[in-house]
Amino acid sequence: MKFEKLDISNSKKGKWFLYGLAMGVALLAVSNLLFAKAKYKTVDSVKLAEGTINYTSADLNVIAMYKSTGKNDVLIEEIPKGNYEIDNEKSYCIVGSTEERITNNMEYTGDKVRIDITKKGTKCYVYFTNATLKTLAALGLSTEEAREGKESFSSTACGSCADSNSGLFKGTDDYGITYYYRGTVDNNWVKFADMYWRIIRINGDGTIRLIYSGDTAQKTGKGTSINDDANVQFNDTFNDNKYVGYMYDGEKKSPSTTYNNEMSDSVTNSTILDTIKEWYDNKIGKNEEYKNKIDGATGFCGDRSKASSNHGNIIYTNQGYGTFPTIYGAYDRFLNPSSTDWDTTQEPTFTCKNKKRDLYTTSDSAGQGNGKLPVPVGLITADEVVFAGGLAGQPNDSYYLYTGRNYWTMSPRGFDDGYAYVFGVYSDGSLGRSDVSDTRGVRPVINLKAGTKFKTKSPDTAGPGNMTNPYEVS
Repeated sequence: MKFEKLDISNSKKGKWFLYGLAMGVALLAVSNLLFAKAKYKTVDSVKLAEGTINYTSADLNVIAMYKSTGKNDVLIEEIPKGNYEIDNEKSYCIVGSTEERITNNMEYTGDKVRIDITKKGTKCYVYFTNATLKTLAALGLSTEEAREGKESFSSTACGSCADSNSGLFKGTDDYGITYYYRGTVDNNWVKFADMYWRIIRINGDGTIRLIYSGDTAQKTGKGTSINDDANVQFNDTFNDNKYVGYMYDGEKKSPSTTYNNEMSDSVTNSTILDTIKEWYDNKIGKNEEYKNKIDGATGFCGDRSKASSNHGNIIYTNQGYGTFPTIYGAYDRFLNPSSTDWDTTQEPTFTCKNKKRDLYTTSDSAGQGNGKLPVPVGLITADEVVFAGGLAGQPNDSYYLYTGRNYWTMSPRGFDDGYAYVFGVYSDGSLGRSDVSDTRGVRPVINLKAGTKFKTKSPDTAGPGNMTNPYEVS
């Protein structure tokens, strides 16, 4: 393989352009070959592969790059990094005098664009779109609808509250800016895989996080969990710290002897994960169309970070293994610093402190996640419940996660008195602790892929996305 340098002078003034090579069956690797306005380079390096290629200066043509702002497209001088993808509907190449959509031959890897070109003289225009903005647009939403101010977590959210802490808000997660629903919203219904779901949030990578709400559309009562006829234990063994895990190291009933910062190669599913896997295999996994719409790289956080201090007079050694009394992350965030009472203001987070151990994924994407899940399904976190309008220790029947039933979250609470505890949502809508061997409802959570499309419907008086007119995955 031989690498050459090309002389690419004579650029056009007043524009920013990415120069590319257009020649017979050549693979063009474009990486930061960019020119600032009125400052032109005379030589840049282009890597050429696949054998000997003869070229002349006439083979060179400009490739202009544009980035969507959500309102319009702007010319850019650098390949955007992060949560972007090539917009296949807008990007195109001109081959000779003919405009062609050859975006199947374009590949974007985060800081490089690769274009498979078949003819000399090809000129390409590459448009990038933000995956999150694209998802918001598919749902008929915009960034302007999300509230900028931080809501108060000293009270529950409902539609008739004095502060009316309901609507679409934005925060930060492990992938970027996340847009989440809070309070008595009724425009977050989705129909997918012949089941009904509520949107928890649009994740920072543009995927859509959904929580199961029934095989038929219903807000409360029996049927809002997958197992109302036979409630499920989180784990059927409770006498070790490791049983707070959605998955845990080692075999069941073997005592944990150390606190690991990463999950080992030998992991065991929790009881609830085995239940979810069976449900997924029957309802989604055997249907390729459904399965291909679910993202496996966006994670579900079961935060097992240890508290750095005690609360009140109870002594927690916080070692996180065996039978040592331990407080885990979510409980630490929601407790009063000087007591074991719930704090008047609870501080949830969308970020996962230890991603290699506690961010459950089916595939390890760019170092994010543990890559251990057998199926791409999790549970809601205690933090997401608080973001949605619930509070630890306070009943609330006026937010969209209220079902009038008990159900599990995947957030560890702690270990004390010989029992492992995980957070659950109670039938009164409050957030509280549950011994992992208790039985509760199961509401699976999935992430639809970024760019998911929805069927076009005529909005009714209440607007698309409500219970009678849900967003329907196409």
